[in-house]
Amino acid sequence: NRLGNRNLYLVSLLTFLVGSTLCAFAWSSSSLIVFRVLQGLGGGPIMPMTVALLAGAFPPEQRGIAVGIMGIGIAFGPGVGPVIGGYLTEHISWRMVFLLMLPPGLLCVTLVLIILPNTREAQQRSLDVIGLLTLSIFLVSLLVALSRGQREGWDAPFIQRLFITAAITLVIFLVWELYTKEPLIDLRIYTNVTFCAVSVLVLIFFMNFMVSIFLQTILLQRLLDYTPARAGYVLLPGALLVAIAFPIAGRLADMFDRRLIMFCALSVFALASYAFTGLSLERPLSWMMGIAALRFVAGSFLFTSATAAALSKLPPEQVRMGSGLLNLMQQGIGGTIGLAMGTTILQRRLTVHRHLLDQEQLASSLSWDEVLSPVRDLVQQAGSLGGLGEAQVQALVHRHLSQQATVAAYQDCYMVVMVLCLASMSMLLLLRKPNR
Repeated sequence: NRLGNRNLYLVSLLTFLVGSTLCAFAWSSSSLIVFRVLQGLGGGPIMPMTVALLAGAFPPEQRGIAVGIMGIGIAFGPGVGPVIGGYLTEHISWRMVFLLMLPPGLLCVTLVLIILPNTREAQQRSLDVIGLLTLSIFLVSLLVALSRGQREGWDAPFIQRLFITAAITLVIFLVWELYTKEPLIDLRIYTNVTFCAVSVLVLIFFMNFMVSIFLQTILLQRLLDYTPARAGYVLLPGALLVAIAFPIAGRLADMFDRRLIMFCALSVFALASYAFTGLSLERPLSWMMGIAALRFVAGSFLFTSATAAALSKLPPEQVRMGSGLLNLMQQGIGGTIGLAMGTTILQRRLTVHRHLLDQEQLASSLSWDEVLSPVRDLVQQAGSLGGLGEAQVQALVHRHLSQQATVAAYQDCYMVVMVLCLASMSMLLLLRKPNR
């Protein structure tokens, strides 16, 4: 409101580029975190501002295809980024990942200066400082607690204090926003049933989407010993398909009932998550690439239809606020809760399955020596004898049991993802049939 759309866009891009450059020259993990925070402050407004600009430039009946075309860029990043980043990290340096952002970033700055009009709203509104502070404290406390809870322990005093701080500041924020004259966030936007339902749907979906990508990446690199570059190639076919699917999804969102499109997208995502519960170490790479592609394509159809459906029901003066809140749900809260959920469930189910394997061994009619005997024969045939050979036998058996427990834990995680995806379909019942 104060800077105008173009100036805010420029400030955000430049802040992002400065943060990226500083990340490349970080001298410690702490300095890298600080510069990543600066990078995030700049990158945060870019996506909701883009959606708001598109919503203002296109009529409601064409917003689906507009968001779909924008989605080509959204798909290009997650598809090509891990491949290029993995190659640079493996063969040159991780610092090049951040420096690589400078050329396209400077091109974006030039295009913004040339294309976007420098306009400002006539009515100047005051900044709700108390709302900004309480919202910031709430979000930072919540996201730090969620991201560090598994590492520190959910019952650790530090994590509990963060959750208490988040709860108190959330209550203060809600009360203040409801009664202040010019709130930072007009909470009455959530009285719009369609927008509220889509917000919950987007939150749950991006929880599932982020945890799916995270689990698959950890699986490939830690369990299957893939290099960063090769792990990135697994996501590439899906991202390329999404680049094709986004415009199609946008066009369909303008032509058909968006509720039906979102239902089909959620069904495909749930099916892909269920398929991953059949994970095993013998599965070929093409199988994982196919499932990843299904998830990406489902995400493109859901994102375009959900965004178009939510913003089409808002008055023009609330579109910018609505796009920002949707972005907060998907990139901020949804992504962080998803990662926290994935790491917690994975670790706990891993402990459970290791315990179950121990119990099965105790209940087995075979002695431990009988279990080791065929492995010992293979090691001896390979030429390892004596104490060294016995150590290799123990290591091989332990690795095999650990792999089996880990695979079972991943299967449980994807079962949870599938259940959450099916549960989120209930939000579609609250969406109103579009007026055509």
